[in-house]
Amino acid sequence: MKAVEFKVPRGAILFVKDGFQYEFRDDLGETHHGLSLFLARRRTLEGHIRGKVLLKAVGRPTVEEGARVKRARAKLEEQVRLATYLNHPGILRVHGLHKAGGCWYVITEHPSGNSLNDLISVAGECKRRLSPLFVLYVGAQVAAALEHAHEAKDEQGKPLNIVHRALDVEHIFVDWQGSAQISDFGLALSDLPGRVSSTVRRPLGEAFYSSPEMLLTGRVDARSDLFTLGNIMLELATWKNVLDAPDDLTEGVKDSLSRRNRARVRRAIRRARLAGSSPLVEDAIWRAATYTQADLDALTADLPQGLRVTLGRLLQRSPADRYQTARELAADLRRWIGEGDAYGPKDAEAELKELMRQAGEALGELGIRAPRSPSTPQDQISTN
Repeated sequence: MKAVEFKVPRGAILFVKDGFQYEFRDDLGETHHGLSLFLARRRTLEGHIRGKVLLKAVGRPTVEEGARVKRARAKLEEQVRLATYLNHPGILRVHGLHKAGGCWYVITEHPSGNSLNDLISVAGECKRRLSPLFVLYVGAQVAAALEHAHEAKDEQGKPLNIVHRALDVEHIFVDWQGSAQISDFGLALSDLPGRVSSTVRRPLGEAFYSSPEMLLTGRVDARSDLFTLGNIMLELATWKNVLDAPDDLTEGVKDSLSRRNRARVRRAIRRARLAGSSPLVEDAIWRAATYTQADLDALTADLPQGLRVTLGRLLQRSPADRYQTARELAADLRRWIGEGDAYGPKDAEAELKELMRQAGEALGELGIRAPRSPSTPQDQISTN
């Protein structure tokens, strides 16, 4: 459901909760399960601005949309329940669910930084890659956040077995001090009681960041998130993606697969088509089944040992050959940056400020938020 279906004018007050008015600012597009994503501002009842939030929203259903809206509302409730177990500085907080005027809203913390996709765009504009140490530094923070999610337990101490499943460069944010945060566990797999299960096994999120097992079978565990993080780190370091290599998908490469593996690829493609996935997903599926160790070696050849070795393990096709836990990965990444002594927050901030300086006017042209000065209130930044 898009904002036009809500018929929401810019500046309208969507609802009032806990002494704050929530003012609609922008429609950020449709997310999963037909949910709309809005940017909103919180105002006191006297009209003073008190920060920005993100709202996932679903409106009143028509007769035809009844079942879909019911499912979307169930997913909103599930996300809020799951968020109660995700209390970590590297994960954007979910503040709660609010129902008003027949519409349902999940209120989420607004990221203080820019997405990794934006950061890669700025680096590309400057023709200047981010340092391998910066990539390791960001990777260590994301791995720590995944460790928290993967190891979360319910009140009885039972593992929830949370898997994000939809990590990509749009769901990781880094501020100008180098602090990273993960957003949106709305598509997460978990053992949360009463969870709404998926009816179709298909790639979730951006397919070119999905793990091979997600693309080929739809069956995943926490190691799938680790592959995805490896691919994100590869792109941050080299501007390349192991699954986005259309020139390498020759008929000869496809024919090199065994009959059994070709049949598995065709089944995966049929599932993706039934789920309405983009035709480009088919290329990602073929690549997931055909990339080789030689391909990985070529992609990481110019990287220093620490990053090359780490990515070499993360990007293995078989989950058994990767890091087995986010805890293990986070510990290794911290060691490669000397537990913060070789590269830490001050180094990340200095590198990002130099990138910003080189980008100059390109920041505005790309719609990237520049660092705010200490005298500028956060609420005055990017609220239009």
